[in-house]
Formats: sequence, structure tokens, C-alpha cells
Amino acid sequence: MEAGEKINKGLKALEEKVFTQDLCAVCGACLSLCPYLRSWKGRIVKLDDCNLEEGRCFAYCPRTGIDLDEVHQGIFRKKYEEIEVGPVRKIMMARAKDPLFTKKAQTGGVVSALVDFALREKMIQASILTSRDGDLLPHGRIIKGRKEILSCAGSSYVSGPTLEAFNRGPWKGEERIGIVGLPCQVLALARMKTSKLEKKTPIDRVALVIGLFCTWALDYNPFRAFLRERVNGRSIQRLHITSPPERILEVKAGNKLYRIPVEDIRSFIRPSCKVCLDMTAELSDLSVGTVEGKEGWNTVIIRTAIGENLLKRAKDAGLIETRSLPKDNLNHLKEASLLKKRRALNALNEKGGMKKGYVTLSASLIKRILSESEGMAT
Repeated sequence: MEAGEKINKGLKALEEKVFTQDLCAVCGACLSLCPYLRSWKGRIVKLDDCNLEEGRCFAYCPRTGIDLDEVHQGIFRKKYEEIEVGPVRKIMMARAKDPLFTKKAQTGGVVSALVDFALREKMIQASILTSRDGDLLPHGRIIKGRKEILSCAGSSYVSGPTLEAFNRGPWKGEERIGIVGLPCQVLALARMKTSKLEKKTPIDRVALVIGLFCTWALDYNPFRAFLRERVNGRSIQRLHITSPPERILEVKAGNKLYRIPVEDIRSFIRPSCKVCLDMTAELSDLSVGTVEGKEGWNTVIIRTAIGENLLKRAKDAGLIETRSLPKDNLNHLKEASLLKKRRALNALNEKGGMKKGYVTLSASLIKRILSESEGMAT
């Protein structure tokens, strides 16, 4: 590059650094902002070239030029320091008391119950959740009531452009918005909030972010083809992965339950997941996952005053019950999170990602992550 030449931070750079490197997380942060990008069957596709030297598509992407100190300063007013599971106020296990949520939702039903409570208490007026059609393809959806929440419960383990619904609206201008998302989507939201570009999204009206634990997500097209063959084309009602050491994908299709070893689907993991440092959605108000060995319970990490207030009010209202997270489960959570960071650093190093500026992380933090994860089981 010649002296004085500007570095492109628009669609051209997004294509070169993310699309052609197969690093797109399909989070949806770039959609309905740029007229040249569309979602198509689990992919983000470019319709035409764009000559903007700097664009929101690049600025909001969770796979371009992430300065973790800068993002954490913008969200938590402090540098990125807590390398185990991110900033923590409290960690506990919890579950919804209403069987309406526990029967329909994944594991303990905490996310569905909290979104429902936040809407009914007018803490938010709308929420962005992920829904899926009958063919596993996820998409974002604006919801405002319990029936819609329940229709979005469960997981397809496939990445989808949830944030497109947030960008697209329509919004009236005064709503307080809640968003439930995967770590990549939560990171994209944090980049929207901390971006110096003029805001073209309602990011300043996002009042609640609930993050979901995620180790990886699957590529829609090959996974869909694989499942259709395994279930003989039957309609899929529900997917669930059992806890270690078993690790079985249970697929309810038609009137049958199919059990598929997780090892059989690992080849469908998106390459972008392999460079992701975040397992527990560290930039959210609340993070929610499963509790291994405690069926029907969620792990909940409270990160902000907003998250703490929501959980307390829901508990006081009798909608959520909580217990202390056993020490062994807490230690395993920290180990799993550190191992994901270690694997991501190794993958970034192989791709030259640190040198290319995909992630900015101090040498001391890299050393800490590698040191604290050394010797852990892979």
C-alpha cells in the first residue's frame, strides 16, 4: 500500500477479509443496512459492488478488526480483563416455574420466561428472537407477546441472520427493545453501540441484551441435507443435544426420535466459529446456557445492573427460581470457555488473523489465556 492511501473499510474489505475467507458468522448485522447484501439459504450474498471506503457492513461485523479493549470500554467502561467467562456480577443456576416455558423451551426455559416478564412489565416493548421455519432455517423476528415467544423456543443449532430483523424494523421511534442472540450477534450489537459512524439502527433504544452460550453453530445447507437423509424426509419438530459424556443429537421427526452422535455433525460447523473467542456471550446483560448434569436447569451469568434487576424482579414475582451453581459446574464452565479461546487463538494464528487485524488482543492477555488453558482436556 502506498503512503497516504486509505484503507478500505467498506463492502470491498468485508468481501476480502470475511466472505472470501469463509469467516462470515451470518449474524445479520450487515443486512437491511446495505442494499448490496442479502440473506439466501443460510448465506450472506453480495448482489453488486460498492465503492464506499467506509461502511456499517464492515464496522458492525463481528469478524473484522475487533479491538476487545475498545468494545469492553464501550459496554462495561473497563478494559477486557476477565478472560474466563467475561465480566461477572453473579453466576447461578435457574429455571422457569411455569411449565408452559419449561415444556416448550430449551432446558430451563429461563430466556423465554425473562423475555415474557420484561414485555409484560413494560421494561421493553418489543424483542428480537430467532425463529425457524419447518426446514431448520433460522431468521430474526420481532415479537411482542407470549404466543410469539413460545413459537420461537428451541434451537436448530444453525446460525441465522437474527439481527436483520433488528435493522429492518419497522420501528415507531420510541420502543425499548430487547434482543436475544448468540455471542457473535451480541458482539455485533456491541460494535453498533460503540461505532463512531452515524447510527442507522435503533441501537440506542436497545434496553436489554440476553446472550446464549454457544460453542459452535452449523452450516444450514449441508446440515439440512444430512438430516433429511437421516430422518427419511420427515418433518423435524425438535432438536436437542444431550450433555457430556454422551453428546447425542436427538431429533424428533414425525413420530420418531432419532439419536445421532454429535461427532457425525461436526463437519458442518461453520469455519467462522473456529475463530470465535467467546462461548458465553460476554458483552450481554445476562448470559444463559445449560447446566451439565442438572436436567431442566439453566446456567445464568449476570453481567450488568440491568440484567441483575431483571432477574431479581422475575424471581420476586415468583416466575424464576434460582440455586447456587455447584463448584464443579462452575469450574467446568470456566475450563470450557478458556479452551474455546485457546482454540480460537490457534485458529487465528494459523490464518494469520492476529497479524491481519481480525482481533486486537494484548500479548499479556494472550499469554494468560494460553497459560490458564494449558493442560486442559481438548
